[in-house]
Amino acid sequence: MILYLTEQGIRVSREGQRLQIKGRGSLVHEVRLNDLEQVVIMGRIEISTPAIQALLRRDIDLHFLTFTGQYLGKLSPLRGKNVELKLAQFGAYKSPLARLALARAFVTGKIENQRRLLRRHNKTLHHSQLSSAILALAKKEKEAQRAPSLERLLGIEGQAASIYFEQFPILLKSTDFTFPGRQRRPPPDPVNALLSLGYTILMSRLLGMVERASLDPYLGFLHFPDYGRPSLALDLMEEWRSILVDALVIRLFNWGTITPQDFTTMPLPGEEREEGKYPIRLTKDGLKKFLQNFHNKAKDTVLYTPLNRKLTYKDIMLQQVWRLQRILKGEEEEYKAFLMPQ
Repeated sequence: MILYLTEQGIRVSREGQRLQIKGRGSLVHEVRLNDLEQVVIMGRIEISTPAIQALLRRDIDLHFLTFTGQYLGKLSPLRGKNVELKLAQFGAYKSPLARLALARAFVTGKIENQRRLLRRHNKTLHHSQLSSAILALAKKEKEAQRAPSLERLLGIEGQAASIYFEQFPILLKSTDFTFPGRQRRPPPDPVNALLSLGYTILMSRLLGMVERASLDPYLGFLHFPDYGRPSLALDLMEEWRSILVDALVIRLFNWGTITPQDFTTMPLPGEEREEGKYPIRLTKDGLKKFLQNFHNKAKDTVLYTPLNRKLTYKDIMLQQVWRLQRILKGEEEEYKAFLMPQ
């Protein structure tokens, strides 16, 4: 299980084979260490050294985020002992043809999943603008497949994203929320805030999977390496954005699961910013709802055709990381993104 710690001011300590979570000196919750696969700390939460050591000994990653969802970093045990695999990854990065082939696969998978999400909604909406966008995305996908360079590929990806996000006001049925277009750092509205948080949670999951596969998370093929940027995790995340985040965010708003009351611009205790500069964020209850729904979504099972059996989305993500590893080792020829079921 993934343990999300969001209650501000709590303290996490180790007691035997369990983590104890206390608030104001009283025990709030206990969880067995053997049940954990990842711990995510959001905001001002204390964790003791014995608790950290117990997590590291059990190969459990500890991720740190701000309460608004900004990724800060993580603690993890020593991994990546497969030097030959890392050399193969660097070799593929240095090869213009190999790098471009992988980057094309990430982008075409992303665009196809964007197209499939729009098409799924248009089965009931029958909206002419959506129909036009679906055709435009199909064209962009073909352009991405033939892109002669990374620079051109990134341009196509940006054009496809613009077409895709222009459709969100049609997909969002709730009159309580508007979508001014995709905006970040910081997101100015509830829809963008939820998208950004979802992408951060998704990236943190893939980051741990990449490291467990002995790959270097900072050396990507589509995203250019930059100091501190987990470029490979971002590469692998592209095919999952529409499947695990966008579809969920639209559903939560359309079904009324997330309401205007689940957002606030009030500062957190001890937070100091210029007046009027506090970003919009989920309330404590809103954050719990979103994380629970994201967790449930990742546990949904669908057919994974390479193995011809049903797996959870979480397990398919891991399979895709292993697939990339096999390609870098020369055991498979071509990376194929996982596509949203139609």
